[in-house]
Amino acid sequence: MKTTLYTIFYSTGVYQHHIAGRIFIDAVIIAAEDPFLLTSITANIYEPLAKRYHSNVACISKNIRDVRNTIMKNGGARILMEITGSRRWYAAPPYPNEIIEIFARYIRENHIPYDSL
Repeated sequence: MKTTLYTIFYSTGVYQHHIAGRIFIDAVIIAAEDPFLLTSITANIYEPLAKRYHSNVACISKNIRDVRNTIMKNGGARILMEITGSRRWYAAPPYPNEIIEIFARYIRENHIPYDSL
């Protein structure tokens, strides 16, 4: 799949000028830099993002779930199937940590520079 991550996000309704989109993209970048951080997503990803955006963990979590839901409503199952090779995304949406991990891995495997997001 040669599509850039920006194109994927844009085509599924995730925009950087929406705060939820920016939070999601930042979560993906954090996980791409250190995948181990996903083992405790609240402490390692949500809390730093809450501080960065002057928010709280509950709002960060909700924003990420909202973005996940937007992606899934706009063709996300097909895109996730192309990225992962799994059809399971048609049956149930991924958990927030799963969708973050999928895109973080995509960034790492395709050597996409973080500053291009």
